[in-house]
Amino acid sequence: MIFPSYLFSCMIITFLMFTLFSQNPWDVISFSGESRIHLDTFLSVFNISGFPGEYYHNSQLATGGDDFVDGAVIAAARTLPTWSDGDVPSIPSVERNAAKELQRQCEEILAKYPTTSEQDQQILESTPDAPRTLAAAIRYRLHRKLFIEKVIETLGIYEEKILF
Repeated sequence: MIFPSYLFSCMIITFLMFTLFSQNPWDVISFSGESRIHLDTFLSVFNISGFPGEYYHNSQLATGGDDFVDGAVIAAARTLPTWSDGDVPSIPSVERNAAKELQRQCEEILAKYPTTSEQDQQILESTPDAPRTLAAAIRYRLHRKLFIEKVIETLGIYEEKILF
């Protein structure tokens, strides 16, 4: 006989697995506010091509050692709030202000964590015998912070490369 509590636990685990794995939680940032960047301008600054969900770095458009664009930058293209209105071009000053506001929101998210990414790295290195679940939790938190830091850096580069 299967106990009801066991069935309930299985249902909860199934629900959590479906929720967690239906999208990658590492590449989703919940932004608040109205700030949005122009999608086509952002994609062109980083030579990103493709349709949403299938973005890729178009290395044929890149000039010289462009090794900044990685999975995190492509994930940023998917998670940043954007706008696109047909052929309406972006206004550089508005784009820079939006990028600064999104950077500020990312910094606020990072400030809510009790540790920095450097501290998390030190914790992992100084406790090699930590239980696997603790190490996994710290690693998850570290990678989440590294992703947000990469988004901040990406927005900074975007601000610099927007045409006047």
